[in-house]
Amino acid sequence: MESRFFRGRCWRKCSAVMALTAFVAAGCVGATASGSPSNSPEASQTGNASASVSASSAATATASPAAEPTATSTATDVASVPLAPSGAWKSIRWVSVPATSLLASPSPMPAPDASGVFSNSSGFQMFGWSRGLVGLSIASTVDSGGETQKTVTTTYSNDGVHWHAGPGVQQQTRDPLDIRGVYEGPDGLLAVEEAGACGDSWVEGLLASSDGVTWQAVDMGKAFGKAVIWNVSGGSTGFVATDTIGQAVWTSHDGQSWQPVKLDAPAFATSRIDDGTAFSAGYVLVGSTENTGARSCSAPPSQTPPLRVPTVWWSSDGAAWVKAQLPGAKAEYTIEMSVQRLDDRTLAAFDYYDNAEHAWVSEDGRTWKPLAQPVTLDQFISNYFYCQGEGCFMTDGRHGIQLQGLNATVDKPFGDGMTLLTWTDSGLVTLTQSGDQPPYDFGTDWTVGPTGVVVTDAGQLWIGLPSSN
Repeated sequence: MESRFFRGRCWRKCSAVMALTAFVAAGCVGATASGSPSNSPEASQTGNASASVSASSAATATASPAAEPTATSTATDVASVPLAPSGAWKSIRWVSVPATSLLASPSPMPAPDASGVFSNSSGFQMFGWSRGLVGLSIASTVDSGGETQKTVTTTYSNDGVHWHAGPGVQQQTRDPLDIRGVYEGPDGLLAVEEAGACGDSWVEGLLASSDGVTWQAVDMGKAFGKAVIWNVSGGSTGFVATDTIGQAVWTSHDGQSWQPVKLDAPAFATSRIDDGTAFSAGYVLVGSTENTGARSCSAPPSQTPPLRVPTVWWSSDGAAWVKAQLPGAKAEYTIEMSVQRLDDRTLAAFDYYDNAEHAWVSEDGRTWKPLAQPVTLDQFISNYFYCQGEGCFMTDGRHGIQLQGLNATVDKPFGDGMTLLTWTDSGLVTLTQSGDQPPYDFGTDWTVGPTGVVVTDAGQLWIGLPSSN
């Protein structure tokens, strides 16, 4: 099997080293983004997101349709940020926000102090969800005996501009960790923590939150036994976890209690599961099944592995599963599948083999059609390339946004600036941009949230206010 590192599953390990660190007692500004689906993507929206901010109101503010932004930028844009329109976006107006504190980049390598203790920070990472945004960063301390003490610093915001400190979480771990992503399920959020070595990575920890403010560690041993977890993802139906060898899958409604999927059912015969997720229509797994009897003619059958076919499975409840067909899927010796939410109603599945990419899209998990879109919609690949030239796709569950360099080339991976595209039923559509546009370079970090698109670069923050006009 090909190295998972080259599948793009390095995730945030590389890019997080360059992420901005931002934490002060009264507020924070910073970002590194990943998709997280909305629990209620079609909720009606009115008012603004930043009228009142407290530990309770930040987590319980209701979404409401924003008035269309004016053509000019004013101080009101920062003091009272409107919630984004719930329908399709057509344009983005950028507003530059004064930084509330100096932001410093974390050291890419830990350094020992006088007592031989190593300390390192993963950097601040920001994620959007239906009720606001959350920020997480991990500070790891390794003592001379090799024990790692991890402190997760937590922050939260209604609007992506005004940030407030959460209580944080402390955990004892075997290895320094990084934040892989945050996903929104039926009852709150699940943060996925990764560890890695030798160019590979796996899930080492999970943190659950009902409000985006207070977080609790999930008992990994109780949830998964001794299994090494490869992927955890989720959406408004629940969460899915898969192991590293493709032979075990779990589903969860709350991120704390996990139930194994019975892979000995007929639908999973000769299967290997590569990835999984959940969205409004249920749970979806992707992987491959054996094409029985189909082998190479260049060697005896006993010496040649059988061909495998890309496969998708769907379930409404995580218990009864149906195998779905992928039109045009080709049998190969090596199949590498992944699945990505474009929003909480739409999924894309990807197959990688010998540098060839094939993609399909579905709105119900059962019926799939070929997707004639760039492979950069797959966040696994785009995260590996730091979104350079390849682009980078993210979603908060209601809106999916792709960022890529304008006129990007191999010699100039960030191009001449930032291009934003939004996912619609007809594919990706370029958003018109105006106002004080942020730069697009190696230091650019961004996310999608209930007020629009938030970007940081070198300590400066921008908010992109979307319009349906």
